Amino acid sequence: MRHIEHKPAPYSQTAPRAGINGSEPATAFIVNPGSSGGSTGKNWENINSQLRAALGLDGRVGVAFCRKGGDGTSLARQFLKKGYSRIVAIGGDGTINEVANGFFERIDVGKKDAINKIDQAQLVALQKQLPLKAINPDAVLIPVPCGTRNVLARSLGLPLTFEEYCANFAKLKPARMDLIAASTTSLAGNPKTFARVFLNAAEIGLGAEIISRSKKVRNRLKSRLVSTTAAVVATLPLYQSNLCKIYTDRRLQGIVANMTMTVISNGPYLGGGFRVAPDASVSDGMLDVVILKNSGSFKILEDLVSLKLKDPSTDKDILYTQAKSVYIESEQRQVSVTVDGELIGTLPAIFRIIPSAISVMR
Repeated sequence: MRHIEHKPAPYSQTAPRAGINGSEPATAFIVNPGSSGGSTGKNWENINSQLRAALGLDGRVGVAFCRKGGDGTSLARQFLKKGYSRIVAIGGDGTINEVANGFFERIDVGKKDAINKIDQAQLVALQKQLPLKAINPDAVLIPVPCGTRNVLARSLGLPLTFEEYCANFAKLKPARMDLIAASTTSLAGNPKTFARVFLNAAEIGLGAEIISRSKKVRNRLKSRLVSTTAAVVATLPLYQSNLCKIYTDRRLQGIVANMTMTVISNGPYLGGGFRVAPDASVSDGMLDVVILKNSGSFKILEDLVSLKLKDPSTDKDILYTQAKSVYIESEQRQVSVTVDGELIGTLPAIFRIIPSAISVMR
């Protein structure tokens, strides 16, 4: 998530209060002004006006501007603890995920040390040990698509542009949706685990490497198209599958496979419009797990097309299953993990579904 400096205070000092008629829940805007290449910040006055009209807001609204990574989470917690019950996340997928994490107190992953190698029975036990404490269980997340790709909006069936979103907001209703909790090994190289929740999908292996390289290029060139193209060209010819062990709570034995890429999905879509998990639903209480295996060099391109154009369960090089929890470890080199376009850690990692964890306007 890209942030730019903005003049307003980190968040408005207005107290949570209802609208003019006394019936409106207190609403807060959390804005990433750096989203969509900085256009959100540049056009904020117009965005603010249109959004207030679409949401029917006549009363005072709390407003917060993200300045650095993690602000979305901390600001959401502040607003919820002050009594705000509708949190509007204005930005891309990274911003919306940060805000969703702020709906909960710090996640206790059950271990302060490295994720130890586990078996299927231990994974089933871990599934029952995920204490997510919602700050306000009745609070509603309102995701507003102001990013470059807006993949989450696509998975939720939301309008994909800000203008369409405002025009159709009256048709949206709050509904409960599942979240995925991810515990990964720290990026810093220490043995500590890193935990967070996310809304749409995790990419492990090839997809994560492309995202990571793309962000490094974009820090210099500021163009998503150029950075993504450069990352694909640099990654595909050299990327090698990694021997991995994958446990799910539905299998008695772990899967051992040369993994090129794994997707742990709540929604059906990834970036670029890839409908990787066509049967995925954000409210079915299940993870959709898609494992692309045995793909070397440019054969990966053919398999990626298979993921996009047909049911992954029909391809011999693609393993597909559903589960409530998944554990993945690499038997060889370090493997990166991203969630909704953000690099969060490396394998080993544990993913668990949290059914009906949050209310989202959709």
